[in-house]
Amino acid sequence: MFTFSDVVLLARKIAVGILLTLIPFVLIAGGIWLAWKLFI
Repeated sequence: MFTFSDVVLLARKIAVGILLTLIPFVLIAGGIWLAWKLFI
């Protein structure tokens, strides 16, 4: 049986994992978009 704090901890770990996965994609996309804006 899960307690509420277990669920919160698990949700936090999942959220951190998703963020760490997304941040590189956001940085790459942002870099490409900036380069595109500057050169075109």
